[in-house]
Amino acid sequence: MWRVTLAVGIALIAGCSGFFPASPTADDSDPVTPAPVPTDSPEATVAVPTSDGTVDVARLLDRHEQALASRSFHRHVEQAGPQNTLDVWIDREREIRRVRRRFGPISNDVVLANRTVYTNVRDDPDTPYATRDATPNTSLLASPAGTDLLRQLLSDTAYRQVDSVRWNGRPVAVLAMTDTAETPTTENGSEIGRSRLYVDRQGVIRYVEHTERRPDRPDIDTTMTVTTDIERVPIPWWLAESDPYSSGSM
Repeated sequence: MWRVTLAVGIALIAGCSGFFPASPTADDSDPVTPAPVPTDSPEATVAVPTSDGTVDVARLLDRHEQALASRSFHRHVEQAGPQNTLDVWIDREREIRRVRRRFGPISNDVVLANRTVYTNVRDDPDTPYATRDATPNTSLLASPAGTDLLRQLLSDTAYRQVDSVRWNGRPVAVLAMTDTAETPTTENGSEIGRSRLYVDRQGVIRYVEHTERRPDRPDIDTTMTVTTDIERVPIPWWLAESDPYSSGSM
């Protein structure tokens, strides 16, 4: 049963991406989500794409992906608790990327830098990581910006803009379901408990909270936070001796 639940968690968080072997990491504390601050200021008003009176989710996701295509960022996803997470870090300037997944006691960590993929080795204490050559098309994740995950969560639900607030120092639009009652929204009878998004003026979906009760599969309880313009990717302990930011390795 545990293996089945784990496989479902992997599919939901990682989307269509691969599953890389790695070992536990103790660094990189998870971000704390700040509380939104209501504001009536016109300067804080944020517009989002709409169609027929509701949010155009397809355009919203396209804008999100385009807004992150040229920016450094950190994306943090939690699925059913802090021990089931995905972290994606991208440094566009130095061309360094990292993807870390945690599923209970299992942690998987991969870094792409210097045209090399570094993968943490879990079962060999004498070999901290394995390497392979990267190509221009090498990707650690099918959807770094998270649009695949968001499409799974949001595509069957209608949203409306309910407010504009300041969140983490910037104006954001608050989007919520058009119907707040728990009603089936899919063919299998899933019920949306709560689904809310914060979107900034550049189109970045900064925060997502989505809960869904599913009769025949594990329930969904997901949050996603995006932080842009990060200065660097945190390098894990197992790659410290080959730190791609050190002067000798760039």
